[in-house]
Amino acid sequence: MRQALRQVAALLAATTVLIGCANDPGGPGEPAAEDRLSLVSETAHFRFYASAGDAVDAQSQGAFHVWATEQFGVTAPQRIEYFKYRDRAHMGRVADRQANGWADPDALAIHSIFPWHNHEAVHVYSALVGRPSDFFNEGIAVAMAVDPSRNDFTPSYAGGLHVHDWARGAPSGLRRIPSIVETVKFRAVDEATGYQTAGSFVRFLIDAYGMSPLLDLFERGTRDDTVVRIRESFLAAYGFSLEEAEAAWLAFLAN
Repeated sequence: MRQALRQVAALLAATTVLIGCANDPGGPGEPAAEDRLSLVSETAHFRFYASAGDAVDAQSQGAFHVWATEQFGVTAPQRIEYFKYRDRAHMGRVADRQANGWADPDALAIHSIFPWHNHEAVHVYSALVGRPSDFFNEGIAVAMAVDPSRNDFTPSYAGGLHVHDWARGAPSGLRRIPSIVETVKFRAVDEATGYQTAGSFVRFLIDAYGMSPLLDLFERGTRDDTVVRIRESFLAAYGFSLEEAEAAWLAFLAN
C-alpha cells in the first residue's frame, strides 16, 4: 500500500510539472493567454485550476468529496487536482482531448468543463478500491451522480431522467447484463444505453445489498476480466450469481 501511494504521489508530481511547464511564458506548446489554466482555489481536498474569468464550485465538489469518500471508505493520499475548462474546444486546445469530463485516477486528477463534477470524481475514489470491468466502473459513477450539497440523492444521467426510470423504458434486449458486462462489449454499446443500464443495475445493488459486497467486487476485478471471471467474482462477493442479481433487478424495475 505504501509503495502504491508513493507511485501515485510521483505520478501526480509529474503531472503538475507538465501542466506548469505548459503554462510557463515562452514554454513549448504554450496555450494562448486566455486559455491558460492557473490555480484559482485550494481547499482541504482539492486544488482547482481554471482560465481567467472562469469559475469553479468548490463548495459542491467538497460536499460531494466528503459524502463519496465516506461511501467508499477511502482517503485520498493528497489533494485532488481539478482542471476546469470553459468548453470542450478549450479542453482540446489545452489537454489535447475533447470531452465533457474525464478522470486520471493514477494522477488523482479530474478534467471537466463543469464547475464541479460528481461522475468523474467517483472514478478517482473507486480506483482507490479497485478497477473492475468498465460496466461496473461506469455504472458506479452513474449510480453515485448525486448532489449532497443540495440534499439531492437522485442519480441521473443524460437528460436528467432517473436511471431506473430510463431502464424501465429501455427495450428488454438492452437489459441483459451478462451480454454487456465485459469491458469490450460494454464499450460497443452506445454510451447512453450502456451507462444508464449499468448505472441502474449498480444503483439497485447498492440500495438492495449495501456497498460492502460491491467494494469486494471492485477489489476482485480487473478491467479485462471475461464474463466467466466476472461471474466468479460476483458470486464470491455477493453469495449469489450475476444472473440471480439481474433477475432481482428486472423484477424491481417491473414494479
